[in-house]
This record gives sequence, structure tokens and C-alpha cells, in this order.
Amino acid sequence: MQNKDWYWETSQMKKKLERIEASVDEVKAVVKPGQELWDGSDIIRFWKVSSRTLADWRAKGLIGFIQVGNKIWYPRDARELFLSKYFNKAKGDKNGEEL
Repeated sequence: MQNKDWYWETSQMKKKLERIEASVDEVKAVVKPGQELWDGSDIIRFWKVSSRTLADWRAKGLIGFIQVGNKIWYPRDARELFLSKYFNKAKGDKNGEEL
């Protein structure tokens, strides 16, 4: 490898590392220390919804998320808010009394 090739490769790696560092800084700015983040595959697996449904919820603003580049995360507080907004209480009897 010639010195010019090595220098170019090194400069490209440095640029990529700087972009990664900027992405990490973006996430740090919005995520509280110790906050549990789920990605789309976690939501799909635990809530048993399709990726299309999850994308629709995001597009409609129904569920909060953090996006850095192409990666999307769902913080615990956003998931809990979503569940509390759309939680339906069970009805106990014909008169509609709660259990």
C-alpha cells in the first residue's frame, strides 16, 4: 500500500469515527442515564405487532422514539406513555362497573 492510499484510508476511518461519535452524543443528549431502550425488534417481539403497525404508530405520532441515522429506539417512558394512553379498563358487569 502506498503512503497516499494509507493516508486516504486513515482519513476516511477518522471521518467515520467522528460521525459515530456525533451519533452517540445525540443519543446521550436525549436519553437519561440508566434508561432502558428497546429497538423495533423488541417492540415487535414483546408486543406482538408487525413492523408496519409500529411504523404507522410512529408516523401518526402515537408513540415516541429516538432516531439516530437509521436506528430507532423506544425509551421506557415513551412506551409507558403509549400504553397508558391506549389502556382500556376491563368491565365487570352489564352495568359497566369496573372490576
